[in-house]
Amino acid sequence: MKGIILSFLVLLFSFNGFAETKVRKVVDDVGFCTKPAQIEKIISLAKAAEKEGLLKEENFLKGKNIIAAISPHDDHMYAGRVYLYSLPYIAKAKTVIVFGVTHRKPRLALKDPKNFIILDNFDEWKSPYSNTKIDKKFREFLRKNLNPKHFFVSNKAHSLEHSIEAMLAFLKYYNRDVKILPIMVTTMDFENLDTISKELSELIVKYIKENKLVLGKDISFLISTDTTHYGPDFGDVRFGLDETAHKKGTEQDIYIGKTFLSGVITKEKLKAYADKVWKENIYWCGRYTVPFGVLTVSRVIKSIFNEKIIGYPARYSDSYTTGILPAYNIGIGITAPFSLKHWVGYWSIVYYREK
Repeated sequence: MKGIILSFLVLLFSFNGFAETKVRKVVDDVGFCTKPAQIEKIISLAKAAEKEGLLKEENFLKGKNIIAAISPHDDHMYAGRVYLYSLPYIAKAKTVIVFGVTHRKPRLALKDPKNFIILDNFDEWKSPYSNTKIDKKFREFLRKNLNPKHFFVSNKAHSLEHSIEAMLAFLKYYNRDVKILPIMVTTMDFENLDTISKELSELIVKYIKENKLVLGKDISFLISTDTTHYGPDFGDVRFGLDETAHKKGTEQDIYIGKTFLSGVITKEKLKAYADKVWKENIYWCGRYTVPFGVLTVSRVIKSIFNEKIIGYPARYSDSYTTGILPAYNIGIGITAPFSLKHWVGYWSIVYYREK
């Protein structure tokens, strides 16, 4: 009889959603660290390789209220050096709003939705040390208040997308209790990007004020993108396939980062970024995520403090120039080659309030 009652209770709790936490599983267990020992090794190697640059950045940013950053999402052995110029600052907050890309795989699975942001419905995301919890209260506030024409919820989309997952090992290394609020950004024209960003920023400001939150301490923002993808595999050989071509490609990335995404940020600068990258078909995988995320952050700061944000171009590199961190025999690897015929660029740009 006790067995029957116990079985009934298990079924009852299962149907009421108490038996199982919805956990978003790992997509890429090759390129990304999934265990503490792996991310600790990557960070140790990256710190040693970037010692002088990290010290220079730390000295420049000392005392500045950092509230957002652009970061790469490529394999940790490739881009680990560049992650370190953005993630330690952003991870200090209790909740990180992460703007992710909608790559080809989820686009195809969802029949290429346009002019939307995509929220998830998970409770936690699998990550090193412990699962990363979702700020469900904040997410529910957005779900209740966003215009249904501007967003939808899809665990399927988030389960196929790696651009947010890439950040978790670093965030958890620096803050074991960090929560995230994942937002995927789909293809958008600038008019819709502007409209949805305005609506989202107003809701973020409302939530921050109602809950008496402090930017940088309670809330920070992370914008995920790799920059130029160059070579025949990506359909871009505009400069050729030699050292001169690589130089031109990386100079193009540096120009874009310093011209449109650094210094005092304005809507006009971000529109100019879109005109440059979209019209010239420059393959930044976050070509919609970047202007959307930076514009949203700038509006939040303008509304709360009547200030602008300033972008500091902390570190640029690419997979061909630096190659891989020698994190051998720890259970991770690389998911693509690196050569003059196949390379990817990375930017870390940190944003702080104008004063």
